[in-house]
Amino acid sequence: MFNFSKRNPKTKLEGLDRAMEILNERYQQKQITIEQFQKECEKFGKLRQKYQKELEKEQNKK
Repeated sequence: MFNFSKRNPKTKLEGLDRAMEILNERYQQKQITIEQFQKECEKFGKLRQKYQKELEKEQNKK
């Protein structure tokens, strides 16, 4: 659905937050099913963990 490549982890997390807002709006407006919403939320959760780890690594280097 969304492509977050070649950006720093902080930007990726911000983009993921916005994507989550859009997903939630679509669910609230009944444009997607609960199953689709849950599936995407799970994907976003995994990506959030990955990007959070990348951000922590980047901050520890400084």
